Amino acid sequence: MFKKLCASIDRPPRIDDFIKISLLFLYATVATADPLPSFNLDMRATTVSGISSGGYMALQFAVAHSDSVTGVGVFAGGQYRCAADGINEALGPCMQGRPDPLAAVAETEAAANLGHIAPTTNLSRQRAWLFSGYNDGVVKQPVMHSLYDYLTRYIPAEHVYFQDTLPAGHAIVTEQHGANCSLTDDPFVNDCDYDGPGLLLQHLLGKLTPPTTGTLSGRILTFDQSLYTRIETSRIGMAEKGYLYVPDSCAQGEACRVHIAFHGCRQYAGAVGDSFYRNAGYNPWADSNGIIMLYPQTQASTLVPFNPKGCWDWWGYTGSDFAYRNGAQISAVRNMLEQLSKGFRPGTERSAEGLPQLQAIDSTDRSVSLVWTSSPNASGFHLYRATGSSEEFRRITRSPETGHSYVDRGLTAATSYRYRLGMVTASGETLVPGTTSITTLSPPPACDPYFNDNVTHVNKGRAYVFFGLTFARGSWDYMGLWNLLSETALYREDGKFQVGVCTPPPVR
Repeated sequence: MFKKLCASIDRPPRIDDFIKISLLFLYATVATADPLPSFNLDMRATTVSGISSGGYMALQFAVAHSDSVTGVGVFAGGQYRCAADGINEALGPCMQGRPDPLAAVAETEAAANLGHIAPTTNLSRQRAWLFSGYNDGVVKQPVMHSLYDYLTRYIPAEHVYFQDTLPAGHAIVTEQHGANCSLTDDPFVNDCDYDGPGLLLQHLLGKLTPPTTGTLSGRILTFDQSLYTRIETSRIGMAEKGYLYVPDSCAQGEACRVHIAFHGCRQYAGAVGDSFYRNAGYNPWADSNGIIMLYPQTQASTLVPFNPKGCWDWWGYTGSDFAYRNGAQISAVRNMLEQLSKGFRPGTERSAEGLPQLQAIDSTDRSVSLVWTSSPNASGFHLYRATGSSEEFRRITRSPETGHSYVDRGLTAATSYRYRLGMVTASGETLVPGTTSITTLSPPPACDPYFNDNVTHVNKGRAYVFFGLTFARGSWDYMGLWNLLSETALYREDGKFQVGVCTPPPVR
């Protein structure tokens, strides 16, 4: 087309010729952009999760749209509008300190009162799943403890699961893909022999069909994010392209659900390729359970906005409304959801069959995560617990659970527990045949990790610089060159900073 246009000009080209060619090129680019398809899914049952800045974004989205989000998972994130005062707050207490959960509650209530977010009464119906590795020196565990305290102001504590006993670094954790569990390094996907996305999805949705092994039935689609933003994507820190995993059953029109996964800083596709949207561990579960996975994407920028690591906005680089429904990034993702759900057919949702099945899927040193399948005749469920192999079962739920997950709290470390399920129907309660058992973990070691570039380590008093070389304060462990490109994991023990990570306690 452009070649023919140029050939048709029988005179020296003028400026208006170049304008015509440019407009034609722009039209061709827009015309070939891929919009999101539509599916038979109910966006009122959306679930979300994310890591790092994506964890903050997932929490912001879940709070802003609590009328349509039923569950949220956070790997190494923090509470609502923690960094509303800007980047210094983000780099300080919101990553390295212990933010005040009451301040986040005040921010949430103020936003709701002004109509910037959905009413907070919706939050009580959500489930929340949290993960923080004790070797995470980027977003330290006290930040996540504050997030737990914030969430349990709105969500019943038995619906909030917090796994904080594993030696993971700053990463999304998987069962069999990625780097060594305790590391913090690109692409921030770690093999911890722990299926974080699978456990997360089950806590939010109830017991699922095991993930697909081998070749998945569906495919990954690329779509144009600019179709869903009100201004140019680069001006709000978002990339032109996003990604979508669609199971074959969903492509064929079956009723499906949708889960949004937000990547972390330095984890967008332009930096790590398909490491997150293909290998973070969500897709095999989505494939076997009719879940469409939406992977929106950011990009790095050093001018406007200043976002050199490609983070999601959780400190206001797109504007003071960053955590509200009309925030540039949140509204863009919401527009994506609306497009995806345009094919929804009410009354075609998947129905449960048979008796419910209970499973204890995870434990910490003081809690157990329980999930079960739904049943067509049940109005609610009771849970029963027994310690060891001989104790009688005792009911642990105060009132019937209408969801399909429960967190049993206040348990003893390194102790075996058994559970069974009671199904409540119009005719009364029936104990479901079968039990499930699990042993709680040992307490994690005390750990004080730090991860940053060597210049920051020196500026924060964790290291010395000597003739351009960096050494840990107290131990004099060598850390490499003193520059912004050299990053080091440190941990503090007995007042000394040492290179490395905390190790798990010995098994007794």
